[in-house]
Amino acid sequence: MKCTIKQLSEELQLSRNTVAKALKNSDEVSLKTKQLVVKKAQELNYKNIDEELLSSINARSVDEPATLNNGSIMFLTRTYAPDSEFWTTVLTGIESILSNANYHLVIGIMSENDLNNLEFPSALKDPSIKGIIIVEICDEAVCDALTKYNLPIVSVDLPRNDTMSLENIDVITMENKKNIYRIVDHLIENGAKRFSFIGDLFSKNVGRGFEERYEALCEALANNHLELDSRCSLLHETSDAFRDFQFVVKKIQDMPSLPDVFICGNDWTAIQLMYALQFLGYQIPKDVSVVGFDDIPASERIIPALTTIHTPKKYLGIAAARQMLERIQFPHSPRVYSEYKTELIIRDSTK
Repeated sequence: MKCTIKQLSEELQLSRNTVAKALKNSDEVSLKTKQLVVKKAQELNYKNIDEELLSSINARSVDEPATLNNGSIMFLTRTYAPDSEFWTTVLTGIESILSNANYHLVIGIMSENDLNNLEFPSALKDPSIKGIIIVEICDEAVCDALTKYNLPIVSVDLPRNDTMSLENIDVITMENKKNIYRIVDHLIENGAKRFSFIGDLFSKNVGRGFEERYEALCEALANNHLELDSRCSLLHETSDAFRDFQFVVKKIQDMPSLPDVFICGNDWTAIQLMYALQFLGYQIPKDVSVVGFDDIPASERIIPALTTIHTPKKYLGIAAARQMLERIQFPHSPRVYSEYKTELIIRDSTK
């Protein structure tokens, strides 16, 4: 079977445009990327390679080591990522692309104090760092300070303040609203009337994702002539607070009564809530339904299995890494905002 540019781009996880320009020996593509493309093209018996490029690379290969090192990309996140199963899968996707492109992945972890004081890992000053992929770092001041390093930045999730300038940041995120509308309509059809939201909306480094899920819930309720039950909603409680089991139990006990449905900002929060509800003797979904977001592996293991919204976790990582490679190659191209589809997964935690 004849090898095509499409096949090469899929094998290398690069855009067809980059592969085509590399094979034509375009000045817009770095030598290292050309070497990667030519190596793969030769492996797959692709014939249409610029002769001057091929001669140049063959000459260099005598003196240069076979394994290239294009530098490092920093994966920058907060000290505590409560839904670690989510970010672990995202990280797997990132690493699969970067390693194939001969970039090392460097992990940078910042405490809340580091974020407040804008104290970034010293490794960011290392000339081997070629770009930054940020996760769970969404505060406008932090994002703005990072741009001063003059490195390509890709954010997984939209920075919190949607009015901020994103001129220097590419965004890879997920569609947050559509499936919230769907699950709310589905539960209302099954008799639910009182809905509450559980999720931190006010911490600086919580991304727009939680806000959009909350907004979608309120919009879906309004469309059905209902209002959010604010008495049973927890909007200020941080993910750190939800690590304290007794804290969650007390919050439930303080509620005047349970709503029909808890919509949670993510699966981790939903699972902590379910444990506390069951500890207090409530049956799910007989007494109350619970909905999460993300579809982390634990959401299927818990009893009852959690109704949730599946996010393309690994592909978000793949897309973030691909965009980083594109940005390194084409630093002046228009900024990218990419939103990927989610899927409603109805399981046993809802009626």
